[in-house]
Formats: sequence, structure tokens, C-alpha cells
Amino acid sequence: MAKRQRSVSLSFVLLRFAIVMLGCTLLCGMIWSSGLSRFQNTGIVYRGIVPSQQVEKMLAGKPETFHSPGEDFLAEYALFGKNGEVLECNVKGKMLKALKDLLQEESQEADTLRYTYADGSTVIFHWYYRAEFADPVLRNRLPPFEYLWIATFFAAVAFCVLGNTLWLRRRLAARLKLFSEVSEKVGAQELDFVIPHAGIREYDQALDAMEHMREALYSSLSSQWAAQQERETEIAALAHDLKTPLTLVGGNAELLLEEELSENSRKMVEKILSGNERAKQYVASLLETAAGTEETFAYTSLPAVFEELCRNTTGIAETKGVRLQAQNGLEGGAEIQKEHLLRALGNVVQNAIEHTPAGKNVYLEGSMTDNGWQIVVRDEGEGFSKAALRHATERLWRGDAARGADGHNGLGLWFAAEVAKTHAAQLELRNCKTGGMVIFSFR
Repeated sequence: MAKRQRSVSLSFVLLRFAIVMLGCTLLCGMIWSSGLSRFQNTGIVYRGIVPSQQVEKMLAGKPETFHSPGEDFLAEYALFGKNGEVLECNVKGKMLKALKDLLQEESQEADTLRYTYADGSTVIFHWYYRAEFADPVLRNRLPPFEYLWIATFFAAVAFCVLGNTLWLRRRLAARLKLFSEVSEKVGAQELDFVIPHAGIREYDQALDAMEHMREALYSSLSSQWAAQQERETEIAALAHDLKTPLTLVGGNAELLLEEELSENSRKMVEKILSGNERAKQYVASLLETAAGTEETFAYTSLPAVFEELCRNTTGIAETKGVRLQAQNGLEGGAEIQKEHLLRALGNVVQNAIEHTPAGKNVYLEGSMTDNGWQIVVRDEGEGFSKAALRHATERLWRGDAARGADGHNGLGLWFAAEVAKTHAAQLELRNCKTGGMVIFSFR
């Protein structure tokens, strides 16, 4: 027995995913922090404390007059005159209005500073503790560097989450695909294969259950196949053995026809010979089925098929004392399995004869339709019950009281339905005023 491959639990897979995610997040944080420090150390970016340092440097020594700062000055400022008019500023709009408001009231905030010069003018400073671009052009055209850098960090984390999630999904999906592959093979009854190993304990437990199912199904189908082969062999042997007595019956009937016989006796012998020929055809069909072969489709005259059907069933009708009324309106020909179709139609006609009282009629009509052709069998019996209208074409169904099951195995109408299906035709069961009706519609 092959050694069982090692499996890990699904919880371990998910825990490993969480650890990898945490590691990726920490790595992104380290790279992010290292990059920020590098930008600050090389002077590309100012540290968050630089604006307050610039303000302190500008006001160092308590200057008496205001000196305009350069472009690298980061803090927002506005210089107001004695009467509150704006003398100079580096902001406008809402920011300038906020500085004006600070002129009217004292602010205790750590990022705001107010200073009055000797000439009575007052400057208001406001700054943010955040990293900024050292280049004034970049500061004016881009959002604050710190915001961009934080966005970069979250984008990197999101990329890691997406990448790891797709990796986990691909791995789990690949394992789940094993179930689909196994199900397809089992559904197609291709059972001679080895259930693959998923590597995840919960998956492997489910695959083990499928392996037990596969083994049981394989054993069951093997037994059924062996039994079927045995039945087919027995059927083939029985059909082959039937050929000998049928040949003897046919030969003796032909010899009797050469004798001096009365008209009634000759008709009876001819019926025997006709029935023997049909039995030989059924035996040949049985041998074909046992051998796994199928009758081929061939172009056949439809009127000739109808006439042969009438000849095959007339003797049965006469024996039962039933009149067979035939009307052949078929024309041309069609690609059909002649023997199978004759057998199917013969089953339907014989069923109608058997359920028609003596002295009554069975009508056999062949006609052309707009889309093709059809054959209708109508009797003057009791008709079909509601259950029969739904189930009579099912294999081995024999539950119709109106169509008694005595002496029948529930295969006649089933076989007729199968032949209709093979010919892409429709088989319809109805009740009419006189009794039952079966319609074969061909296109």
C-alpha cells in the first residue's frame, strides 16, 4: 500500500496566510519608514518639525520689524497693520480668513504663534507638523508629501493583501477543482483511476469519502456488467436455439402448402407461415441486440411498409374476430429502421386488437402531414385509463386496469416509444369516442 502523503489542516493554511499577511505589512512598514528617513536625510523632504523651527529662527532676538521669508518658508503667515489690514501674506482664501480670525482672539494651540513688532504690526503664523517637499514647486503642485507617503504605504499593504488573497484563492481553487474532476469521472462511470491527494486535511477527508464511493460504485457496476454479460449470453443462446424450431415450423408449413388442402386449411397454414416469419425476424432482432449491434437506417417506401404492417397483423385480427380497417394514404419514402419500426407498430396494432371486443373494428390509417407523415392506430375498446395515458410508455409498467396486464410484460408501448425516439418522432396516446388511439408522427 502506497504511503499516505502528508496533509495540513485548513486552519493551518489560513493561519499561515494571516502570518504572511502580517509579515508583509511589517515589511511594508519598515520599507516605508526607511524610505521616509532617507528622503529626510538627503534634504528632499523636510521633517515635520521644520516649520516651527523656521518660525522660531525668524523671531529669534525679538526683531523690531518684519522681514519677508524666502520660498522655502513652510509655515502660513499673514502680517497685519495697526488697523487690521493685511500688509503681507503667503496664503489666501479660507486660510487667510482663518489667520484674520486668530488676529481677533488669542490662540493657545501649539501650531500657532502671534508676534507684534515695534511699529505696531502683527504677524500670525500657523503650521502643520508634517513632512513636506523641500522643493517649492512640488509643494505647490502636489499634495503634502506626508499624505502621499501614507497613501503609498496603504497602497503597498493593499497590494500585498490582494496578492496573498489571490495566491490563497488559486491554491484552494486548485484543490477544489479535484472534486470537480473526480465528480465528472464518476458521472461518466470512468472509475478506473486513483483519487488525487489535495494536501489539505479537510479536503483529503472528503476525497477519501469519494474514494470509498468510487470503489463501491466500481464494484457494483462490475457486478452489474458481469450479470448483464451473463444475461446477454443467455439471451443470445436462447435466441440461437429458437432458430431451429422456427426453421422446422416454417419448413413444415411450406411442405403443407404443397399438399392438397382445403381453402380454410391453406389459409391457416399461411397464417402459421406468416407468424413464423415474424418470429424469425424478432429472433434476429434479439440476436442483434445481444451482440450490441443496431439496425441501420435505410431509405424505404412508406406505402410498402404500411402494406407489410397490414399483412403482419391481419392474421392476428382474424384470429380474435376483430376487423382490421386499413387506409393507406402514405406517399414516397423515408430513412427508417424498417424492422424495428414494423415491430413497434405491430406491438401497437396487436395491443389494440387484444383490447377490442370480437366483432368490433381496429382502424389503421397512414397519411401525409404538413411536416411529414403519420400512422394512427384506433380501436373500439375501453380506451386508456388516466394512469395509462401518463405511464403506459414506461418500461415494465403494467398498472392499467382498462388495458389488462395479463400475459404482458409492459414492454410493447415502451419499445414503440423507444423506436419513435430513435426516429425523432412523437408517440402520443389519446382516448377518442370509440376507444383508444395511438399516433406516430414523423417529420
